Amino acid sequence: MMNKSCKNNKKSQKNHKFADIFSKISVFFDKYLFPDDIKCIFCGKDIPLFYEKPYCENCEKDLVFNKGNRCLICDMPIKNEAKICDFCQNNKRYFKKAYCPFIYKDKIRQAILSYKFDNRRYMAKGFAVLIAKYINDLKVDLITFVPMTKKKQKERSFNQAERLANELGKLLNIPVIKALEKIKDTDEQKVLDYKERSKNLKDAFRIINRDLIKDKSVLLVDDILTTCATINTCAEYLSKNSTVYVTAIARNIPE
Repeated sequence: MMNKSCKNNKKSQKNHKFADIFSKISVFFDKYLFPDDIKCIFCGKDIPLFYEKPYCENCEKDLVFNKGNRCLICDMPIKNEAKICDFCQNNKRYFKKAYCPFIYKDKIRQAILSYKFDNRRYMAKGFAVLIAKYINDLKVDLITFVPMTKKKQKERSFNQAERLANELGKLLNIPVIKALEKIKDTDEQKVLDYKERSKNLKDAFRIINRDLIKDKSVLLVDDILTTCATINTCAEYLSKNSTVYVTAIARNIPE
């Protein structure tokens, strides 16, 4: 006679089997019947050429592109005719150049916040298309990303910079590796100035896979650049072994 434990095991296996089948069906519907590479990443409207322009004409009117005179290092808009912004003149940068296709405001700001906090992971593909077009002819050997602590990633459920890096790697056919670990939780950065941010990040990271990045050119990915304190701290670790470029979806202009 089958005992209760065996019955429960069989029931559990059956439930797992149904769950696996349901998961595969969901992937099929998402990927083939409702693909995310035919819709505007901002409003969901069908568009004709996603990999040329992943947004519709209506949304395009509300986008603030990062154009005009910009810092040759951090890509921040400069109001005068200077080539290097005050931040980069007064603070050592450990990366060669930054690339940010948008200014962090209005529709772009709303979209990035939805991507990060509303678990809209599908948006990474469109953001990656925009970055790939913006960096144009930049040549790098590897792509990496700003890491999160395990605790923070568990709370968020995913690392938005890592997902963006992976989508960018697919588009550019460049390997993506994890080169850094974040080993210490830090205070919220947005309320701090550059010096406070840099101090807050002290000893927060460590380098891994050192041999993979040695003597390589590396593209370091994040979602937003403000003072560049986080990306610069990460670049400092990487620059001891490689040449570092950085990119993000948008440039937030510090007040």
